[in-house]
Amino acid sequence: MAGIFESSEMIGAFLDETEEQLQLLEQSILELEQKGETPEIVQKLFRIAHTLKGSSSAMGFEKMKLLTHEMENVLDRVRNHLLKISKPVINVLFQCLDHLRMLKEDFVSDRKDIKTDIAPIINSLREVLPEKYNEVDTGKTKDESNQFVEFTLGSDQQAQLEQAVKSGLNVLICHVKISEGSLMKSARACLILNYFNELGTVIYTDPDVLETPDDAEIDRVSYLVITQMDASTFEAKSRDELMDIDEVKVVPFYGETLQNYKQPEKAQQKETDIDTTSKTANYEKRVTQTVRVDVERLEKMMNLVGELVIEQARILQVGNILHNRYSSDDVIDDLLGISNRVSRVIGELQEGVMKSRMLPIQQLFNRFPRMVRDLSESLNKQVELILEGGDTEMDRTIIEEITDPLIHLIRNAIDHGIETPDIRKKTGKPLKGILRITAFHQENHVILTIEDDGRGIDLRKVKQAAIKKQIITSQDAENLTEQEVINLIFHTGFSTSQTVNDISGRGVGMDIVRNHVDRLNGIIDVETKQGEGTKFTIKLPLTLAILTGLLVKINDETYALPMSNVIEIVRKPEREIEFVKGQAVSVIREKVLPLIWLHDYFNIPRRKRGRNVFIVVLGVAEKRLGLVVDELVGNQEVVVKPLGMYIGKIEGFSGATILGDGSVACILDVVGISKMVSSRKVTAVDDYQNCDIEVGDR
Repeated sequence: MAGIFESSEMIGAFLDETEEQLQLLEQSILELEQKGETPEIVQKLFRIAHTLKGSSSAMGFEKMKLLTHEMENVLDRVRNHLLKISKPVINVLFQCLDHLRMLKEDFVSDRKDIKTDIAPIINSLREVLPEKYNEVDTGKTKDESNQFVEFTLGSDQQAQLEQAVKSGLNVLICHVKISEGSLMKSARACLILNYFNELGTVIYTDPDVLETPDDAEIDRVSYLVITQMDASTFEAKSRDELMDIDEVKVVPFYGETLQNYKQPEKAQQKETDIDTTSKTANYEKRVTQTVRVDVERLEKMMNLVGELVIEQARILQVGNILHNRYSSDDVIDDLLGISNRVSRVIGELQEGVMKSRMLPIQQLFNRFPRMVRDLSESLNKQVELILEGGDTEMDRTIIEEITDPLIHLIRNAIDHGIETPDIRKKTGKPLKGILRITAFHQENHVILTIEDDGRGIDLRKVKQAAIKKQIITSQDAENLTEQEVINLIFHTGFSTSQTVNDISGRGVGMDIVRNHVDRLNGIIDVETKQGEGTKFTIKLPLTLAILTGLLVKINDETYALPMSNVIEIVRKPEREIEFVKGQAVSVIREKVLPLIWLHDYFNIPRRKRGRNVFIVVLGVAEKRLGLVVDELVGNQEVVVKPLGMYIGKIEGFSGATILGDGSVACILDVVGISKMVSSRKVTAVDDYQNCDIEVGDR
């Protein structure tokens, strides 16, 4: 056992598998509560408990083994129709899930000192069992009457069956009656299992011979086998070579799983040994299609790809310089050709590495159903959770960072938004409130929406709470627009709750949401209508590591703008720029946009030549603004490098990048620039009117 504990790779594999199984367990329990007792769900739960028991036993993790064994006992009664699914059963299964997670955390922190006490939950499991349990009534009559056994298969087993049929393999049911004189029938059933695995692949047994106690009396066992043999050959070979059996009956499997597939014709089955072996090999390869990779390795690969992108830009720039100097040298042309091919390969490598970091947001969505269930029960509310777009992929780092904001928004929607059933009934709404969470791609962004059909945000209460907490004055409150009032909820310490509980009321939730979204260079918008509900929209980049940037010059300094925020680029004559209360504006596409010169914010002198100006129209959610630049350099893949702890967070900048000539360019943060514009207006009208902007011809 000590050797096992010292193997970090085995421990890591155990923890990964445990986390996957716990997520499946949570989903299955929720599904059981919503859909009721169905054989497929019960069997899935039983398999999960059995898998956890087996893996924890292999690691010497006795507490987890004991708890999952007791769970198996309860689920075994359920699947044999000796125990009905009820609220107490569902609750105790959820408690088991919580204890298993605590045991996992204990195992991570100190494997030799597991502090979680499992005695209370084991007692709870035993309390939900019926007082009398007659082993004669566990479903054995089905086998004793020699009737067809109905297999309850999981999705993985169904996929195996479908793939086997497509590959030309046979799926057989092997009914075996063990001799009365066999001393250890359970052990004999396991030996038969091993023998059948030599002839093919056993994917299911009824009953499960691997979890049956050694002293159990097993008379009949049915095995579901994938093999190259036909039924008659398999039956004859088994009858001749198996010991301690009275009867073997083998029949083809025709189940609901295969209703859309036809059994291969006999003529199609007559193939050479080479073809059959090849099909079997291909089938086995397709069964295992994933491999776990350490996150640190992916991070290192991403950093190395980023360095390649930087060096490739430098190679291309050096090649162009040499081509201008020695245009008649064919070697330079070869260098540029190689550079272009390497650039294409690096681009494909970059895309592949970025995709390897992407995860479906369903992984995050899986956490919400249990949380919504528990919150709605504690608040005596009825909530229907609708999750859409779970297959939308995001960078794993962004998924981790956005988890807390989404949790806060969901808790607020249930606590503050959705009303209790009696209030909803009085207002003519359905008793059950709707909470809808949606994810989808939009260009180079992921859009997340959290929407409820509750009471909406009471803007009058928001104003009163902001004044009471001295966030704004009464005079300022009168001049605020509706959107500005809504944005007050993101201020630190703001809350409209009169009491503080374990769900809300402390005034930190929405502040956390805003800070996390800002840190991810994202945008959050709020739409609300009193009495109808509230909708939060979060716009996030796909990844934070590498982005396509528009390089611009402000005076002689080069800056990068994320292309995802660039709407368009226009050239305007100086005479078309006007001023409203000291703010420069211009009409673009029949909309009045504010114009800003970052020169004034960064204390950079403006150029004084030319009659036209370049305006880069930037979009921040529904907001639009025009950024006046001196030159346009072009588009380029830029690797985002953090500014570092020494410099810290600077408003208006999200990081820096290294250009092809080795120089450093700051990456402008459009969200930060928008805040700068709203907090400080340009009033230097005379200064602008006395200068001109030089326009680059690139």
